[in-house]
Amino acid sequence: MQIHAELFGEPYFNILGLAVTNTLILAVFCSLVFLGFFLFGFRKKEMIPNKIQNFCEFILESLFNLFESMGGSKEKTKDVFPLAATLFIFILINNLLEVVPGVGVFNFLRSPSSDLHFTLALAIFSIGAIHLSAINSLGLINYSKKFINLENPIMFFAGILELLGEFTKMLSLSVRLFGNLFAGKILLIIITLIIPLIFPLPFLGLEIFVGIIQALIFSSLIVVFYALTTSEEY
Repeated sequence: MQIHAELFGEPYFNILGLAVTNTLILAVFCSLVFLGFFLFGFRKKEMIPNKIQNFCEFILESLFNLFESMGGSKEKTKDVFPLAATLFIFILINNLLEVVPGVGVFNFLRSPSSDLHFTLALAIFSIGAIHLSAINSLGLINYSKKFINLENPIMFFAGILELLGEFTKMLSLSVRLFGNLFAGKILLIIITLIIPLIFPLPFLGLEIFVGIIQALIFSSLIVVFYALTTSEEY
């Protein structure tokens, strides 16, 4: 059996010139699962919630309290919470696909988080959303001064470094998530092929833990970046 270790997903077919890859199909599947679960949980909001609604509220409340402790401001946490919570849950679902039997071993099944295109797209979207929120909060002119400052050569050079730093953020977010999940995928495949059944169980537990931590790191950094970027002192 071959071990597929490509950095990107493999295309199945094209739609209007756009490649539909194995990772894209699973990412869409995870999106539908995510959306369907919360729509079902909140389909009938009740003062005395049922078990599913209570579970959904517990997840969101726990995430909000965690993000608030990182963002340092309840108002800013409210602004970024929809983005950060969505990223956490969506990334977590994609990460946990690593432990589903057959995913990663068979070429037509691959976790989206082990596709560099997927993690890079998430990072670009997230950082882009933060910048749009910052422009809306501070105004385009005030916000652009962070990157374009003509007061003196030193401040101008500092602005260039700030701009390069934004690209570094995107690269760091995407590579961190991709690297951990890609390495975990390869490890699980090798262990499963060499010694199947019982021996891989500890590694499955480790992979679940890593998946949770990486989803938390990604979403938490988005909260911190948002708090810093929308600050007038930044």
